[in-house]
Amino acid sequence: MPNEFISLQEAAEVLEVSRFTLWRLIRDGQLTAYQSSSDRRRKLVRREDVEALKQPRPVDPKLVA
Repeated sequence: MPNEFISLQEAAEVLEVSRFTLWRLIRDGQLTAYQSSSDRRRKLVRREDVEALKQPRPVDPKLVA
């Protein structure tokens, strides 16, 4: 499903990070959070966005020791 949303807790489990780290990713603009239409307090993220964060990215050779 292209627009499947998951809870922040589920996203943290998929990424194997804490919820604090997940909120930092949201704050830094690496992940977009959405408000649930049924419960305004509940925040959701798109599963495809979370999966994209799991993909390996190139490393800057200057940063590799």
